[in-house]
Amino acid sequence: MTFTLIAIIVILLIAIFIGTPVSFALGFVGVVVTLLFLSPIQLIQFGSIVYTQGSSMNQLVAPLFILMAEALAQGDVASDIFLVINKWMRRITGGLALSATLASTVFAALCGSSVATAAAIGRISINEMVQKGYKEEFATGVVAAGGTLGIMIPPSITMVVYGIITENSIVKLFMAGVLPGLLLSTLLCAFIFMRAKLNPSLVRGSEESLVRKKNSSEETYTNLRQDLKLGLPPMLLILLVLGSLYTGVATPTEAAGFGAIGALVIIIFLRRFNMRFLSSVMGSSARTSAMILFLIFGGMSLTYIVSYLGLAQEVANAIVGSGQNKWLILFWIYVLWFILGCLMDPMSMVVLTIPFIYPTMMGLGFDPIWLGVVSTLAVEIGMITPPVGLNLFVLRAITGISMNKVMWGSLPFVAVLLVALAIVTVFPEIALFLPNLK
Repeated sequence: MTFTLIAIIVILLIAIFIGTPVSFALGFVGVVVTLLFLSPIQLIQFGSIVYTQGSSMNQLVAPLFILMAEALAQGDVASDIFLVINKWMRRITGGLALSATLASTVFAALCGSSVATAAAIGRISINEMVQKGYKEEFATGVVAAGGTLGIMIPPSITMVVYGIITENSIVKLFMAGVLPGLLLSTLLCAFIFMRAKLNPSLVRGSEESLVRKKNSSEETYTNLRQDLKLGLPPMLLILLVLGSLYTGVATPTEAAGFGAIGALVIIIFLRRFNMRFLSSVMGSSARTSAMILFLIFGGMSLTYIVSYLGLAQEVANAIVGSGQNKWLILFWIYVLWFILGCLMDPMSMVVLTIPFIYPTMMGLGFDPIWLGVVSTLAVEIGMITPPVGLNLFVLRAITGISMNKVMWGSLPFVAVLLVALAIVTVFPEIALFLPNLK
């Protein structure tokens, strides 16, 4: 069994490092291991897995939430949220940075993606911060860290994938992510405010009300009625989606459908809907959804092989039987996620590691819902960890700011995320409080 496990890991690493997409690498390993250690007749199970997963109603959750996020992002709703919040925060020290973090918090509840949150908020907020005299390093660090809220605050696509792979309740996972997400947002705001107070040079310059150009005319957001027009619809959509989930009125698939339709209604209400917009949104949603579905297909195929051979249970029994402290084991798993976070996106990390880690963590007595939360937060930390965190490259691409400044700017915020992870680890009740109410 040890030789088989080593063979799986070696083949998988080779496939990934030669540039094979993670989804195809997982499926390739499953096929190779089946041919080497099982019978070719077992390959028929892969077709069964793809059919079962592809025809499951649960698989509509991610595509529908992705459609909602794409519509709101391309419909410039993230910019609206940022501008409205900034109107009320501009007189506070570091108000623009605080506005960017709070906007990321709100948009995270509409998005489900770290990269999409960082890109959507970063396009307008970083430019405004730099124009008002903020240090480029500080501005990019704020948005990179705020982007991590995208997969912690529900609806989180990464948690959807985790729930499908481990067969845990997606609703409970969403509920578990609320308080840790708000905790992280609070810590980020406190850290930003403290740095701005201690080092005013980071936010030098005046913080005047923002001006937005649209159709060659200038609009100022000084009217409460205008603020409500721009800010109220997204908040109502959040209440509709999460409220229908938590009250049990809708299943995750139905709630995602409400979200997708609601997002399109908001864009129509704001008069930003046209056929070019619809084509772009549908195309982007299809590409992202296909990538996630292939990840799930590949991950479930490898999970089947690992379970059929008893490898995951063997590893779990060996670790549990070793007598090692379970918190030390958890620490090394965190380290693994941090390292992988510098190399791949969160969903790929979850699909790649959970089939091996999940049985071990259950054997050690950890809660599966709590594990979904801390795994999501841990892989997110890797997304902003220099030198190759994915969020850093996204911000470099949309702002043109040098990678050196983006990396140094994000580094202090890694410490904040580590503190949040430590708090949720030591006090699991923070994640489990809302799920346990049901």
